[in-house]
Amino acid sequence: MMRRSSTAIGVPAWITAVLSVVVLLGLSLPASAGSGALERIKVAKTIRIAFAPNAYPIAFRDADGAPRGYSVDLCRRVVASVQQALGLDALEIAWIEGNTPRRLAAVANAEADIECGTTTMTLERQRNVDFSNVIFVESGGILVRSDAGIRALGDLGGKRLGVIPETTTELRLRPVLKKRLINAKLVPIKDVRDGREQLVAGALDAVASDRLLLIGQVAELNAAEDYMILDADFSVEPYAFALPRNDADFRLAVNRGLAQVYRSGEVDRIFERWFGEDAEPTQLLETIFFIYGFAD
Repeated sequence: MMRRSSTAIGVPAWITAVLSVVVLLGLSLPASAGSGALERIKVAKTIRIAFAPNAYPIAFRDADGAPRGYSVDLCRRVVASVQQALGLDALEIAWIEGNTPRRLAAVANAEADIECGTTTMTLERQRNVDFSNVIFVESGGILVRSDAGIRALGDLGGKRLGVIPETTTELRLRPVLKKRLINAKLVPIKDVRDGREQLVAGALDAVASDRLLLIGQVAELNAAEDYMILDADFSVEPYAFALPRNDADFRLAVNRGLAQVYRSGEVDRIFERWFGEDAEPTQLLETIFFIYGFAD
């Protein structure tokens, strides 16, 4: 796998352009430090984490019901960093599961201290929550049956297209379909697994979500060759942990934990664990790890 070093990384112009947007989103500063999640966590000796239960391999519950995945592993490293910073002998985790809107609401309403899942950082969402530095970059995709005769976005006219409401996938897909005069029928689904199950049952013709999540769902099928993901990117999705607004100290603690993971190379081992020994981060993601691996 690619390793980060102290030398400069050559990055194509288009990657630099996309990354500049991601960095600006990640560096938008809250107005004040707020009352302090760190103080609450220290007193309670518990940190509340909202997570996605059906977003393999990013975040999911395993056969024993335990939260696992790429995002969850990063979150656990952040928890260890926060525990050390607070000088606690132990720090319990209270897990709160839900889809993207539910997780964001939990953070915004102070039910959760941090959210780890498949949440895209956007300026609109920063009206209600803050975000950590970027942990992953993904693109949108559409899952269909191989024998459905659907090979491009234009083939979705009149088809039932499952999408999770109030997600960036829906937000970015709707104007694309409208601009191209594709009259697909958007059908709300609970999560990407629900969409896959409806597709298998014939209740849907296609499912739109982040490409990696769709790949994970196909991998769980016994007849994976019967399905395909359209080569029709319609969005770029920078994932980050949602955090309470106006709590600069907590956000700094979270970003310090992420920086330690990026700088040490532990992120490479986490990436390999969930995406396979032959998988490598994209150059854009490697650049993000390099830039956000701040030294203290």
